[in-house]
Amino acid sequence: FGQLPERSGLGYKGGPQLATWRSGMLNYHPVPGFVAGLYAPIWAGSHFEIQPELLVSLEGAALATPEGGNSVTRTVQTIVPVSLKVYLNRTFNLQAGVQGGYSVYATVDGKDARDKLRPVEMGFNGGIGLDMESGFDLTLRYHGGMSDLLVEDKSVYPTDRTLQLTAGFRFLQFNRQRTR
Repeated sequence: FGQLPERSGLGYKGGPQLATWRSGMLNYHPVPGFVAGLYAPIWAGSHFEIQPELLVSLEGAALATPEGGNSVTRTVQTIVPVSLKVYLNRTFNLQAGVQGGYSVYATVDGKDARDKLRPVEMGFNGGIGLDMESGFDLTLRYHGGMSDLLVEDKSVYPTDRTLQLTAGFRFLQFNRQRTR
């Protein structure tokens, strides 16, 4: 445990996610989505990494309609999470950080809806991860939005929430040993 490998590098990741919105006015339901992109873990000490990421995320939320159906909003966002990873042993880590996002595309039932959403969103993330020395990793992460998301929603902080399960691989990895 006194020697942890320096695992800085570059990798790609992707996986399924569940996304929804929180609002005081309306009751939204989760919809499945997907997230994928690149990440660059940076060694920051014997038990720490800082991990910036550039991801594309398919998100949204469902809203029950009076007719008994669902109105589904889909968004495509470019998101940039930056997490501090604290290693509890050689593979298991806890993660916490911030995340910013920019809405690239939004539809409600197939019709353009970019005017209903604010384009920029900020929030926090937290999760757990397994990073193997082979370069393969798994992450379970929760994102909670902190910015007003819905333009016409006057409730306190209408925000988004996302639960992601991603698998990744560091295709470029620096494995020099460091001692404490």
